[in-house]
Order: sequence, then structure tokens, then C-alpha cells
Amino acid sequence: MLIDKNISIHLSCQQFECNNFEINDGESTLLFTSSQKSTDVVCPFCGGKVHVYDNSCTTLKDMPIWHNAPLLVEVKHHRYRCHCCNRSFSEDICMKCPRTRITYRAAKWISELLRWHLPINAVHEITGIHWDTIRLIHEEAMAEELDWRKKELQDKDYRPKYLAVDEFAIHKGHSYATCVMDLEQGDVIWVGKGRSKDSFLRFFQETDLGHLADVKAVAMDMNASYNILVEQFLPHAEIVYDRYHMQAQYGKDVLGAVRLAEARNHSSAARELENSITDETPPEQRRALRLQARQQRQLYSRLKKSRWTLLTNGESLSSENEENLNAILNDHSDLALCYAMKEEMCSLFELTDPVIVVNPATFTSGIRKFLIS
Repeated sequence: MLIDKNISIHLSCQQFECNNFEINDGESTLLFTSSQKSTDVVCPFCGGKVHVYDNSCTTLKDMPIWHNAPLLVEVKHHRYRCHCCNRSFSEDICMKCPRTRITYRAAKWISELLRWHLPINAVHEITGIHWDTIRLIHEEAMAEELDWRKKELQDKDYRPKYLAVDEFAIHKGHSYATCVMDLEQGDVIWVGKGRSKDSFLRFFQETDLGHLADVKAVAMDMNASYNILVEQFLPHAEIVYDRYHMQAQYGKDVLGAVRLAEARNHSSAARELENSITDETPPEQRRALRLQARQQRQLYSRLKKSRWTLLTNGESLSSENEENLNAILNDHSDLALCYAMKEEMCSLFELTDPVIVVNPATFTSGIRKFLIS
């Protein structure tokens, strides 16, 4: 019967040799011992001779040989002290990944798993390695890829033509960062903490403006003052506001303002009708005034509840909401005009051919349709 003691093993890695292993509770451990002589080592600080004054043991996690069978590498190495400067240092462990407690092979294993876009927690569950170590390897892998990508673009003498600047929340809190992206290549050019105008100013201070000489357009939202800096540092570039913020701003500042103004008119008309009723008002006229006031209150309530009906794309409305929308637009010409302009603006964003020249008669067709109806 084959037992552990009958298994012989001999591995070597530079000055380290392995002649033994242990198995405890399904966990295998390879035992490496340093064979380096002090006469072969010089002080890294002054170049003087050194001697061994202590021994140390470091345990590293390695890539397992098979599933659910952890493999450890226990390395016994020397501590040296210089005869000249009296400074001490540890023997370099060639198989140890810097700043971690894992081997290079395990680091490569983790790096390959991360290339498949697995989250850090998933890699932690697979490998059993602490997520801080995985995060460190992930950062190093991303830094290498970014350096390689930067060198590739420099070799091609590439210059961006279309940029996009936007803000995003950090950890879903009240802390934000600003991001600048190349829309053609999909590369993130710059990221800076904060979302103010001064935060975005650092992008132009930290970037060579000659590299941005070919920029034709910059896309941005309408919330921040990014356009002021773009006009200052890139006067040759056009500013493009994205569709979402254009429609949201129009819905709030134009369509919403007109809707609330019309609603207030109905509310004021209802109060005036109610206040015009006195004790001397004939019963028939009193009933008519109250009926008109009730109708004005109903129109007010309908307008107050019609916010999302007016903002929703007309093709996405249900039959009930479409009837309600038509009734509102037929009774309010100003609101119908603004709604038609909103629909026409949405259709402009759906144009796919940049050389199409929009005919003004075609552009106002929707407006005329609502006014005629």
C-alpha cells in the first residue's frame, strides 16, 4: 500500500529546493529550503559582505493541483546582516508575488480569471484567496493593460476627435467624479474626483492641449458648467448636448412650465367663479356658475396629473392615456404647441443620416397637426 512516506519529491526554484511535503486535512504543503550561501550575497545598500543572523519562514498560497485541495508553499529563507553598514535584509523569495502572500503561478491564475470579467467576490470563492490580494492583482493587471494601450496609441500617433464628459457617483454616495471618454475608441482618457467646474479644469491642466488639437465635438450634459471650459480651451470644437438632458430640460423648463401655468389659470378661474356667487345671485345662474367652477377644477386636476402623459413618447401611450392626452391638447393650444415641439425634437434625435437637411415645413408639420385639430 502506498503511503505518504513512500512518495519522494524533488523540486528546485533558483536557490530554493523542495525535498518534502505534508498533507493535513486535505491541505498539501510543499516545504522549500534555501541553499544559498552568504558568500554569494552582497549588501544591497552598500555592497559589503554579509552573514546569516536569522532564519525565517514564509507561507504562500499556490494554485491547487486539483479542485478543493488547497496547496501551500512553505519557504524557509535567511535573514542577512551587513558587516559594513550593519543593516539587515531578507533573502528574496523568487516564487513570491510582490506585495502578496501568494506565488506567481497563483497570481497568474487569478489574473486569467479576472480577464473573463468575473467579480472579485466570485474569484475569492473559487480560489479561497483574500479579496484584498485579488483586488491588488486586478489593479496591477489593469495598469499593465492601460500602459500597453497608451503605448499603442502613441505609436499610431492617435489623437481623439470626439470626446464625452460626464459625472458619476462614487459608492452611491454624495461623492462624485468626472470622466472624459474618447467616443471613437471607447477609451477613458481622464478621471478626476469631483464634478465642479474646477474639477474639470484639472483635465486641461494635466493633458497636453496639442493632443486635443483634432477634437471636433464634445458631448456633455446640461447640468454642469463644462461648456465654459470647453469653449475656453477647445474653441474649435462643437458642444453637443445629449438627448436625455435635452428632453429632460425641455420637459421641465418648457412643457412643465406651460402645464403648470395652464393649471394655475384653471384654478384661478374656478376661484373667481366661486367668489362671484352671492346671496343675490339667482338660483339658475348660481347652479351654472358652480358647474363652470367644477369644470375648471376638473381641468386643473387633469393637468396636474398629466405630467408623465405629456413626457411619455406618444407611441408608448395606452389607448386610455392617448384619449386623455388628446382631450388635454384640444383644450389647451399653448400646451399642444409645446407638445408638438417635443415630439419633433425627439424625431430629430432619431435621424441616422447626418447630411439630411430638415425642411422647416416638415419640422412644423406636427405643430400644424395639433393646431388644426
